[in-house]
Amino acid sequence: MSEVRRGEDVLLGRPVAIKLLLDYGDPRSAALFQQEAQILARLHHPNVISVFDTGVDGGDRFIVMELVDGPTLRELLDTEGRLAPARAGEIASRLASALGFAHGKAVIHRDVKPSNVLLPPDGGVKLADMGIARLLSPEALTATLSVRGTALYISPEQVRGDRVDGRTDLYSLGCVLFEMLTGRTPFDGDLAALSYAHTHTPAPRVRSIDPAVPAPMDELVAAMLEKDPAGRPQTGEEVERSLGAALRPDAVAPIASTEPLQPPPSQTPRPPAGGRRRPRPKTRPLVVIAVCGLAVLFCIALLASREPDGRTDASQRSPQLSSSPTRQPSPVETSSPTPQEPSPSETSSPAPEQPSPQEAAAVVLDIVGEGIETGEITDHFDHEIRHTIEEILRDSDKGEDVDKLLEEVDHLREKVSEALEKGEITSADRASAIDEALLNLAEALRDADS
Repeated sequence: MSEVRRGEDVLLGRPVAIKLLLDYGDPRSAALFQQEAQILARLHHPNVISVFDTGVDGGDRFIVMELVDGPTLRELLDTEGRLAPARAGEIASRLASALGFAHGKAVIHRDVKPSNVLLPPDGGVKLADMGIARLLSPEALTATLSVRGTALYISPEQVRGDRVDGRTDLYSLGCVLFEMLTGRTPFDGDLAALSYAHTHTPAPRVRSIDPAVPAPMDELVAAMLEKDPAGRPQTGEEVERSLGAALRPDAVAPIASTEPLQPPPSQTPRPPAGGRRRPRPKTRPLVVIAVCGLAVLFCIALLASREPDGRTDASQRSPQLSSSPTRQPSPVETSSPTPQEPSPSETSSPAPEQPSPQEAAAVVLDIVGEGIETGEITDHFDHEIRHTIEEILRDSDKGEDVDKLLEEVDHLREKVSEALEKGEITSADRASAIDEALLNLAEALRDADS
């Protein structure tokens, strides 16, 4: 048992939260309390409550933490009910980022729920009680299940007592996102009913409750609530990227499978760092049909482009082979194509479309994610660049001056050089690839502003 009190750091003159252990006479509780402090102390992330100090004072064990003067997500939902998809997606995205970071440190939360999410006045999001549930023994897990507030968000593998990993937290986050979008949890009832539903009953679709929710977000929530962890998104980063893609104005939902609650196709051109592709045996026939259809269309187009005698149409031949065999083209004809015969530049493929700022930013994060996976980039730089890019995209959506956004990109490029010098990036090729991707992001911001 513990309680949190408001305090003050007299040395730095700042308010803090002080967590006190009440069962200080129990050696096991004291050990768990100390382990919690050690876990929290190494989780430096903008969306995780920070720990400043820990110790014993007069026999009282304490943890000094960051104080958040704001409501919990539970209080916000109780007051406002469902949230707008953009607001719900923003909160869920930051929680996914925090969970992805914690999972990378081998910390599983196991108790993701609205009452553990704090909302500072500046619009941020903070995940609290990180690491506590990770330390629970099987006996303590039974006690946790008796608390209805936790059972509303518990994963099927937790109910069964199976071994859990980061995907357990993503299931619970899916329940939280479901509630933010609909104003209710996926399942309700007493402990027995909730345990059965989480294990056996398919969750309702979000759009069956609120059709205004973007279809890609509905698909993502359905995938997060899969009973089998293999069918869910595999990492917090994957959830974060999918949410970003789902909230884009031009987002289109993938073609739905005929089976309920199938996980959506990947939203990015390559799997996120640390993740793995989920098996989709049901889609194989569709892929075969699509490939065959494309092959037929290609053959029809090829036949249509040929003349009756079997020769390729003159408009498709190179300039050297397009003249008539009875005469040579005049100098004027050679240097200036006639209107009837388009120039090579006119017959060439159109230039590829400039990516949007969101797409260009996704490429930067993909390259950084690959660097994390290969050990070429430290966690510190990863979170710094992700946080800055999120701010750039948020300011871009708000219509901020493009010159200010470009300054932020230039600042990031300087950070890349500094990180290479400090050893936070150990590969010059990786640093160069990030820098080039940031240049493309700057170009996309300019195009979006023009």
